[in-house]
Amino acid sequence: MRKFILQVHLWVGLVAGAVLSVVGITGSVYVFQPELTVVLYPHLYKATPAAKAVEVREVLHQAEEQFGSEVVTINFPLRELENYILKVKRKKEWLFYDAGTGSYLGEMELRRGLLDEVLEVHRTLTVGEKGSVITGTCALLLAFVLVSSGVMLWWPRKKRRLKDGLRLKPDVSFKRRTYDLHNVFGFYFSIPLAIVAITGVYFAFPNQTQETVNTITRTAEPMPDPKQLKSVYRSDVPSMTIYQALDLMDSKYGDYYKRYLILPKDSVGYVYLSYTYQAAISAGAQYRPTVYLDQYTADVLYEYDPTAAPLGHRVTRNWFIPLHFGEVGGYLTRGLWFLLGLMPGMLWVTGIIIWRGKARKGKYVRSVRNKVVS
Repeated sequence: MRKFILQVHLWVGLVAGAVLSVVGITGSVYVFQPELTVVLYPHLYKATPAAKAVEVREVLHQAEEQFGSEVVTINFPLRELENYILKVKRKKEWLFYDAGTGSYLGEMELRRGLLDEVLEVHRTLTVGEKGSVITGTCALLLAFVLVSSGVMLWWPRKKRRLKDGLRLKPDVSFKRRTYDLHNVFGFYFSIPLAIVAITGVYFAFPNQTQETVNTITRTAEPMPDPKQLKSVYRSDVPSMTIYQALDLMDSKYGDYYKRYLILPKDSVGYVYLSYTYQAAISAGAQYRPTVYLDQYTADVLYEYDPTAAPLGHRVTRNWFIPLHFGEVGGYLTRGLWFLLGLMPGMLWVTGIIIWRGKARKGKYVRSVRNKVVS
């Protein structure tokens, strides 16, 4: 049985490990996305100090006059972002406006620049939906095959050897050091790796993951798929303007900060409102209400309330993001998650070295046996 588990661990690790190494390294970088974004683009993300931010409607008017087109997306000042970020019709770039003065600061094709490219590699390997399936599948293999089989192989046959699997031994050969690195770090990081992998699966397979969580938490009510939500087209009623949507946004969740307002891209899309309870990066769950509105009637198509939603919905929506990106425990877990992202690459490389060493040893033993027989 142990030999079978070893073979499963070996071959799944060799194949999935390559993908997981890339996903892990980019994940390590993205743990500190807020700080890195400000370092790379301070002229766009830092605002002029002011006692009070410029009212968003003033910024909308300025942008529409400047670019001659209606604003369709608003990102409000939150977390690392101190300014407003807008999008207008028929222009793909993100437009940055100083929240302190209302002045235009510049534009970028990607909202977070280089960090959005890092996230794209992390989530899809830059090959779109197929890449998302690949990374999600590898995350599944990590959580339910590699971690479990690794712990089984780590577990000593004799209890007196338990301590040997918990520490790096001093003054040992390169071969032994490599084995200890794989063995010891693999064990200590097994639970965090499983957590990151399981929460990562949610981003690749959200509907299937949500159904599983609902089953575990005995949540009977399914969560609507936003891709299936549609406005009922009306030729006799104009679609909602950005100002009407903003008025509606002001009327909801008064104790929360505004996060995003997004108008639909076509005649059957919905108006999307997003809020957050925390303006700054903080530990714990992330409470982010979202409202999906019919663009003609303002009827609520679906509303997610992070304090009143069914348990299964709250588990994924409130906890999976801070767990996956390490914000759940503040800077302590963010630092740990940075190291955690390096583990798949380290385990993959040390695993290959161990495998090649055993392969050479097996080849040598077979060669000696053949000589003896001959």
